[in-house]
Amino acid sequence: MTGTDESDRDVDRFESARNTVRQHRDGSTCFHCQDGGCGQHTWAVEELGRHPGGRKLLRRLGFPIDDSTEEGRPR
Repeated sequence: MTGTDESDRDVDRFESARNTVRQHRDGSTCFHCQDGGCGQHTWAVEELGRHPGGRKLLRRLGFPIDDSTEEGRPR
């Protein structure tokens, strides 16, 4: 298995997204940040929103999360 194969695992994407969102907490930045915002942070929030544990983390960090679109629930 190559490094590329490993980084495409769900658990790796989740961990990367979690770390990115936590790094941006309280207005901090990362090396992806630019004057117009941070595409990595946008991706991370979207990625975490796809997972129950990620939604829980986002809520804890103060993101407004709408669980009505969660898989398996009526819309």
